[in-house]
Amino acid sequence: MKIPVSASRLEGFALVGTLVVAAMLRGWGVTEHGLLSEDEGLYSGGVKTYSAVFAYLWAYLTGGGQEGLVAYFTQHGGTQILSDKPTFVVLGFLASLVLGVHDYTLIAVSALFGVLTVFCVYQVGKLVFGRAEVGLAGALLLAVSPLHIAYSRTAYSDVTAVAVAWLAAWIYLLYWTDPHRHRRCLMGSALLVGLVFTIHPSLLWLPLLFLLLELWRSWQAPEPSSARLQQFKTAFTFTWLAALPTVLWEVATRGMQFMVLSSPSWSTALTRGTGQGQFATFLEYTGFHAVRNLSPSVIPVVEPSPPEYAFYFTLLGAHEGWVVFGLAMGGVLFAVWRWFKKARTPQVFLVVLLLFIPLALNSFLFYYPKHLSTHAAPRFLLVAMPALVLFAAVAIVEFLQRGLRPFPSSAKTVGVAVVTVVIAGFQGPSVREVLAIQSAYPQAVSYMAAREGTKHITDHMFVARVYVGRQNAIDHYVSLRASDSDRGYRHVSLSKLREFYNADYRYFVRGPGLLYENELVRLTGGSYLLPGIACPQPVPPVFEAFHPQGEYWPPEIRHSERDAHIPHNLRVYLLKDLIDRLESGAMADCG
Repeated sequence: MKIPVSASRLEGFALVGTLVVAAMLRGWGVTEHGLLSEDEGLYSGGVKTYSAVFAYLWAYLTGGGQEGLVAYFTQHGGTQILSDKPTFVVLGFLASLVLGVHDYTLIAVSALFGVLTVFCVYQVGKLVFGRAEVGLAGALLLAVSPLHIAYSRTAYSDVTAVAVAWLAAWIYLLYWTDPHRHRRCLMGSALLVGLVFTIHPSLLWLPLLFLLLELWRSWQAPEPSSARLQQFKTAFTFTWLAALPTVLWEVATRGMQFMVLSSPSWSTALTRGTGQGQFATFLEYTGFHAVRNLSPSVIPVVEPSPPEYAFYFTLLGAHEGWVVFGLAMGGVLFAVWRWFKKARTPQVFLVVLLLFIPLALNSFLFYYPKHLSTHAAPRFLLVAMPALVLFAAVAIVEFLQRGLRPFPSSAKTVGVAVVTVVIAGFQGPSVREVLAIQSAYPQAVSYMAAREGTKHITDHMFVARVYVGRQNAIDHYVSLRASDSDRGYRHVSLSKLREFYNADYRYFVRGPGLLYENELVRLTGGSYLLPGIACPQPVPPVFEAFHPQGEYWPPEIRHSERDAHIPHNLRVYLLKDLIDRLESGAMADCG
């Protein structure tokens, strides 16, 4: 006897299968991935700090802690910078209660929220476009997206922020469909969009967008005036709820700041051996970064060039494939046409904005491709990815619905599934390259540990301290600066180098050297952003391994020519070799 399978059950199977694929691609070998960039090390160090503080306080309260705070924190703590993307770091701390404190703890958080984003795409697609096929096709395209997979396997906060943003969008759209039934959804979405700002402050435009939409709804409220007044009250409630996470974090970090600055033991524990002693509140730290990133005068521009306003559009097409990008643009045109000709659904308008606002902002406001502090990075496109795949799904569904008009609906559904799977299959080679990405820092640590110990100087200090501890890794610039005004940007102190060598620091570990032109950078091959500063005969490394520089991808999937000159290696040098060269006066030949 043949048992028919309902459409809803097939839809459920398809969704579960898509989520399983998304989870496998984001979680495969994630414990071996490692940390690539300083930002990842910074956030992972924050997780170590929260875990160390929690463990110390627990031991103190239970009477088991005998070790002094300074000694304990130096051994077990991470970074003193706890106010940068604080909600993301706290999520990592919560994950550490289950997974422990590892280099992959925050990566696991990104992977989990990456899968959540796939689920939200399905829900938004089904809700906004009224077709389960759109939601499922969009979810599958995002599940196999090389760009989204790559950053779902990092300790960057971008994927987590995007997941919370689209969760907020889904809940907000539920409220739009039936304000009376889903009134609590308004409060939930307000809190979530406010939370997004504390995960990644560059998404400040998102709560502002939702607020403007609520004000627009207030203006569109029908008479009588009491109804409009009620709608304005709703918008006011939305505003203060969206601001609440920021206010709470500012209060919390200001309290931590007071405790740190008023306690000599805490201050010593946080600043010991770092050369850095700042402890800013959430808004202070966010404001500092905003000024630095939006002011080209703060950090010099290496090669001024005319703006390329279409850069992020072309970068998105290059990384995701022009088939997906072309389908997405076709889906946008269809949605806009239907907006004007048939149904003016504001939900579709919101999805259009979620696609084009980040592209426009990055292209016209945050575009400094050769600015030392803000590279034109693919990760800035992540917030637009869910909308991109949804509109690509719209194009697939609408094209096949019209092309297969004489056939039954089941055949059309099968056609949508087949075409989507085929398009998804084109991503296979790039996905394989993404899954092969690994950090070389654990290899470098193993090399040093087998010889003269892990104490070293590095330009990846925050990453290094995740692997070897605060007491074994020193930054190569601030701690070695020749003067307080220089900060090690152009010159390091030879006497300080000797002091660290005498304290058993035996190695110098570096990547390409992005921001500095000091003697250590010159002696080890210069910087790709500052050509012409390398010594004619640089000191050879004793260890070198492939290490994708930060967020940049391996050559096989480096689709942007702008990235072609970026080296992808991590090198280890004997500190004694560098000191000997400096003592010999070799820098006279280095410009």
